[in-house]
Amino acid sequence: MTDEKEIKQRRLAERKAYRLTLTADASKLMDVLKRRSPEIWQRYRKTVEEEGIIEDEPFSTILRTAFSLFPERKTHEITDLLRRMLDMVRAELGMKDRGT
Repeated sequence: MTDEKEIKQRRLAERKAYRLTLTADASKLMDVLKRRSPEIWQRYRKTVEEEGIIEDEPFSTILRTAFSLFPERKTHEITDLLRRMLDMVRAELGMKDRGT
């Protein structure tokens, strides 16, 4: 029984650490986009605010930037990173999390 509890606690700690890493990396990605591509960043924020579908150019720029900043991350990790960035932008805009 103790082993199960320890395993659960370790998994929870791992998820928490992963989320913190995603948050730090998403912040870094956002900062880089704001500096390097302010127009793309504003288009992305507007898309998020309007709950629209992201256009090809902003998406491509964001994705290329993410892979260039974090080349060691696998595709699913980049997906998690972009999802975390979306959550953070929604929070900045005062929007509720939609569970994406």
